Amino acid sequence: MKNSFFLLLMSLLIASCNNERSICHLLDQSGKWHGDEQFIREDGVVSLEGEYNTWVYQPGVFKTFENFELTTEVFTRPGANASILFHTNERDLSQGYEVVIDNSRVGNWDHLLKTGSLKSVRNIHYRMVEDSAWFRLSLKVVENHIFISINGNPVVDYIEPEMPFRTTRNEGMTLGAGTFALTTLFGNTGISFRNMQVTVLPAAEKKRNDDPEFVRRITELHTRYFPVVDYHVHEKGDLTLPLLMERSARLGINYGVAANCGLKFPIETDTQLEAYQTSIEGLPIFKAMQAEGREWVDMFSPALVKEFDYAFTDAMTWTNNNGTRMRLWIPEETEVGEPHDFMEQLVAQIEKVVTEPIDIYVNPTYLPVEIAQLYDELWTDDRIDRVVQALVKNNVALEINSRLELPGSKVIARAREAGVKFALGTNNTNSENLGRLEWALEMVDKHQLQPSDMYLPNTDD
Repeated sequence: MKNSFFLLLMSLLIASCNNERSICHLLDQSGKWHGDEQFIREDGVVSLEGEYNTWVYQPGVFKTFENFELTTEVFTRPGANASILFHTNERDLSQGYEVVIDNSRVGNWDHLLKTGSLKSVRNIHYRMVEDSAWFRLSLKVVENHIFISINGNPVVDYIEPEMPFRTTRNEGMTLGAGTFALTTLFGNTGISFRNMQVTVLPAAEKKRNDDPEFVRRITELHTRYFPVVDYHVHEKGDLTLPLLMERSARLGINYGVAANCGLKFPIETDTQLEAYQTSIEGLPIFKAMQAEGREWVDMFSPALVKEFDYAFTDAMTWTNNNGTRMRLWIPEETEVGEPHDFMEQLVAQIEKVVTEPIDIYVNPTYLPVEIAQLYDELWTDDRIDRVVQALVKNNVALEINSRLELPGSKVIARAREAGVKFALGTNNTNSENLGRLEWALEMVDKHQLQPSDMYLPNTDD
């Protein structure tokens, strides 16, 4: 009789939130949260204040969460900084994973990881949501698959390999089973949660990684907080924003999506520019403006330009000494003439271009098809140094363009020596040639570029 009673009691404790598809409303069970401080609870809202406080959910005897979907609404005050831990335990919070919540401005290296980051494994550097507004966060874990979305938009779609890359410090960041914890971090001023619930999901087949070496490489970069960002992406051809967001979440590459703005380009007026900005608001991307031609400075309101995370331009559209307006990637519009004379004009144009209100010089050192094979001869040390010094003087970053494989290695080396910041980019024309930053990451390895060498938008400028 005693054994029967004991088994019945244990089954009731476990069944409270252990059956497949059962739902637990976590914040309604405040007695199960054990932590450094008491929850501040009012009208169904739990608020966490102060730095370095931890609350661990204790679901009951022999109870852990393995496959589940957690959803909650979150409200951050300016300065809020916290994390949701899962597959962890009270005895060792280094076990499991950590989802970051931080809506501070972009460009603060002390708050590099933004809301939705799977810390040290799949980091996010763009800001999707503003402080002082409720947003929805969803975390789904099924076997070896972690999926995170913010306001319904995917930000992390990570498949844990059988032998994931982890440093000694991060060796506990693996999937298994465990409970949840909430932690407040450095500088936290206050964060609130409501409607937090977890749905237990059934077991399933593990997913397979199609390219484990790429997954390992990207994870290694994220682990050392190297900003894996392609700042130069276009919604062109068959590449739509939904496809791009799915790709970003799956690959672990943050994307900056740019509109082409300038004379004879898709956006030519403030009205068009403002409409475009509205259309991409709240998406999981960096919002960028590609300034085209030299006329753009007088075509758009500086206040609207500042609404973007950053602006960039190249030296591929300009007017030569004969008065011909050239677009260098179109042979029939380009007058080269004597190559060295052309180069002197080009370098002078670059020196002017980087004085414009831009953040990144892109498609760098591009040459027209007619003389492209003379790249090493025409880009002399003197010409390289003039470009590098112009970048330094105007605090403009240099793109390492993966699709065009520009600039040359010598340019990268001289730029790094001079203290120029670098931004990785592609300048795709469709989905097929977007790539995965392969060549750019080769240059990162070759020149041993560190996180401190990389550009990060500063939205506080």
